[in-house]
Amino acid sequence: MKYKYILFDFDGTIADTEDVNFDIFQQLASKYKLRQVEKEELPFLKKMSASQIMKDLNVKAYRLPLMLRQGKKILKENIVNIKFCQEDTVEVLKEIKKQDLKIGIITTNSRQNVNKFLNINDAEIFDVVYSASMFGKESKFKKIMKKNNLTPRDILYVGDEIRDIDSAHKCNIDVASVSWGYNDRESLLENNPNYIVDEFSELLEIIRLT
Repeated sequence: MKYKYILFDFDGTIADTEDVNFDIFQQLASKYKLRQVEKEELPFLKKMSASQIMKDLNVKAYRLPLMLRQGKKILKENIVNIKFCQEDTVEVLKEIKKQDLKIGIITTNSRQNVNKFLNINDAEIFDVVYSASMFGKESKFKKIMKKNNLTPRDILYVGDEIRDIDSAHKCNIDVASVSWGYNDRESLLENNPNYIVDEFSELLEIIRLT
């Protein structure tokens, strides 16, 4: 078996936060005078990278950290209403762990929100949970590799966005892109993930074949 550590994004990969985060953005857009977004625009936005979306919605980079902190705080109040993206998520994760693999989360969300979600859903099975900046997942990959004496070939990252692909590739880490998250299948494929996943259970086959 090739991999030793399977790392996951949270929003849009594990947890279905899309509707809640849409409502949160509308609140922040009003406060910071950003371009308001209609639900009908989401398919178009799903084709764009995070940087492109920021430009399209007039999100200034210097305001992003504050907006993210405020967004996470609002999300914490609504985390009880969040569900898994796919119903068999916990079952698949437990099966992955049976393969003598470690699993972790690297997310732009807060550790508090992730741990609260996992606790509510009886899914406290991850070995580590790391919170990263919007474009800072590479440092967390390197931290895990150093702490566990791993090489890039030992890790598979599972995410739903173009920026997840970019971060993994910068560290020479394989990435499996899920097609149900914040970027659509076509835009993910254009950015060359190692694998594309349409059902969470397909990860088991990827792991077994490597």
